Amino acid sequence: MTIERWMIAIALLLAGLAVGGLAGWALRRRLSREGADDSTAAVAGVTGLFVFWMFALVGALAALSMVNPATIEDVPRQALEYVPRLLAAGLIMIAGYALAIAAARVVGFGLERATGRTTARMSNLIRWVILLAAGILALSQLGVDTSVLLVLVGVLGLGLALSFSLLIALGGQDVARELAAGRYLKRVLRKGGTIEVEAISGTVVKLHPATIEIETTAEGRRHVPYSHLLGSGFAWSESPAAKD
Repeated sequence: MTIERWMIAIALLLAGLAVGGLAGWALRRRLSREGADDSTAAVAGVTGLFVFWMFALVGALAALSMVNPATIEDVPRQALEYVPRLLAAGLIMIAGYALAIAAARVVGFGLERATGRTTARMSNLIRWVILLAAGILALSQLGVDTSVLLVLVGVLGLGLALSFSLLIALGGQDVARELAAGRYLKRVLRKGGTIEVEAISGTVVKLHPATIEIETTAEGRRHVPYSHLLGSGFAWSESPAAKD
């Protein structure tokens, strides 16, 4: 009888792992089909992993109850009370992960369009702040002491406020410099003309507030900050149509 119980327990454990792996794979594939970008794929991977471990936990509990039922007599009642919290915590982390990726991408794209420079540090900062906030909310669902959570929330809020203050102070200076350079260069540059600055050469497509958009032959469209034109120097020839 003991051997039979062990065999059933092993079968239940393997079944939990197999079903979890299959369900996680199916869910990840389903979510990945709805979008081809990296953020969707990352969220799909985390969601699939969460589903896998949930099924694995159920299989492990079922296997343990088969081997020695007396040791987990209170587990079903406790599990029923705790599983909703665990599910809520997992969903909060998944939603926070998705929000962190989306917010970091939006902030990075906006700053890059405004300044013409990549801002990976600020994007990473936004991502980690949102992830930490989601982690705190998830811990609150699991019954962690609220006083510790309040301290962590205060620290996160202060860090976020300081980060945005730094963004306004430093990023605002960059934007103001680009806008000032753009106002000056727009008196000279025109859409449709040919421009050459260092290794970049092409046709001016559009004059943005902080950058100039250039259509190049080798690299496609490029956004070049106006301050880069003033600092490096450039060659410019106006198109015949613009002259007319």
